[in-house]
Amino acid sequence: MLIVTIPYCIFQKKIIYQIGLCIYFLIGFIEIGHWITMKAPMTITSLLIISNTNFEEAVGFLDMKSSWDYILLIIYTAIFVLALRKSTSKKVIKNKLIHIGTVVIIFFIVVFRLRNSIPKYRFLPQSVKISYAFIVLLDDYKKEAKKNKLKTVDAALQKDQNQQQTFVLIIGETCSRRHMSLYGSKVDTNPKLSNRNDIIKYTDVVSGYNYTIHSVPAMLSQSNLENKLSVAESIDLLDIFHSAGFETFWISNQSPIGMLDNVISAIARKSDYTQFVNTNGSSSGEAFFSRAHDGDLLEPFESILKRSGNRKFIVLHLMGSHHTYNKRYPPSFERFKGGKSKKERLIDEYHNSIYYNDFVVDSILSTLNKYTLSEKGHISSAIYLSDHGENVYDETNRVGHGYSKEMPKILVEIPFIVWLSSEYMKKNKNITSTILGNKNMPYVSDDFFHSVIDINNIKSPLLDETKSVFNKKFNHNRKRVLIDGKDYDRK
Repeated sequence: MLIVTIPYCIFQKKIIYQIGLCIYFLIGFIEIGHWITMKAPMTITSLLIISNTNFEEAVGFLDMKSSWDYILLIIYTAIFVLALRKSTSKKVIKNKLIHIGTVVIIFFIVVFRLRNSIPKYRFLPQSVKISYAFIVLLDDYKKEAKKNKLKTVDAALQKDQNQQQTFVLIIGETCSRRHMSLYGSKVDTNPKLSNRNDIIKYTDVVSGYNYTIHSVPAMLSQSNLENKLSVAESIDLLDIFHSAGFETFWISNQSPIGMLDNVISAIARKSDYTQFVNTNGSSSGEAFFSRAHDGDLLEPFESILKRSGNRKFIVLHLMGSHHTYNKRYPPSFERFKGGKSKKERLIDEYHNSIYYNDFVVDSILSTLNKYTLSEKGHISSAIYLSDHGENVYDETNRVGHGYSKEMPKILVEIPFIVWLSSEYMKKNKNITSTILGNKNMPYVSDDFFHSVIDINNIKSPLLDETKSVFNKKFNHNRKRVLIDGKDYDRK
């Protein structure tokens, strides 16, 4: 505040007062708005999430979070307008100048004496400190994304080099297993998956993170919560499958970019074939309140299966249950309705998104099974898991996947489903037995990189068998200390 107040007192120019007032109004508006929305101070994490959010997501999120608390921003703005129309009298300025001078002297004495113990930028407003740190981080972030080029590594099929093989990875979005009837929810959100007898449900899998921007790169690469490797420094699954002779495909219903090229898009573009079916979600002018339905992935997925080629690695990145929930499913899937309050309606909409997701995942698995049966000797497997969960008034009276003090467990409790073709099980009896035997083991999805190498019978020195939940050597005693620094199992 002294940066503006002192020049105003010296020069007594109204323009200085107005500029200073505008600066502090903007800072205050941002910080108050963030507190109302997130019930927590601004952090680098929140800025990272905002930077990878498009206009549609932002509007939908604010609609979901809307409350009477936002009236405070109107009152705050009204006070600012009144203050802008008035300035302090010269007499008051002269009287205050002596006091300000004294404060400045004391301030610099304190800073000088404690200069080595005071954290950097401590006296700046929270939003300014975080914004500065974010800009520095963002620069490194972009450099790392540019460095993330396709690498050739030591990886090859362990058995028959001529084996025809397909692996499908279905990355879900914002799906909490507590809202899935497949996992015991009383609301029948999974009529199709629950009726399948060819899937293996893992019951105790958590994500290390509560937001996509870190959870997905951690799943796909060597980087995890323990080794602190950057994504650019890590080998990822695209590198592994490329080196093992697979043709790689990435079909996504997520936007290719937010306000910046994100790391997930950088990984996706390493594929031999990349398709983003959701073209409404770019930061350069997306449609207002556009819908994004994951059923749009089914046709390109089927086309890829029909393409010639012995080995395929296919990633399907879903929009899943990302807010706004009612934009994630067609009207024909509005099974749950009738909620009278906004809270009840949001819960219904979330359940509808899970219900539609059940249809999409089941359709993908059925299509894959049909393709595999038509190709004699071809083995295939698939895994569906979500990037993180969602709090829909389950823990604390809140909705979303942010948190203030302690991360609710539901934000990281995710579904994890394995599908194996009959030919796969016949030719891989030992690992099939282990996959079935380990389905109740505690597991963190940031070690998913190793599990995928293992299930595909790829031989590589990069595979750590103790980190693969599909391996007999799997270390189920790993402490599950997640991004909040807390042990999940001791909460």
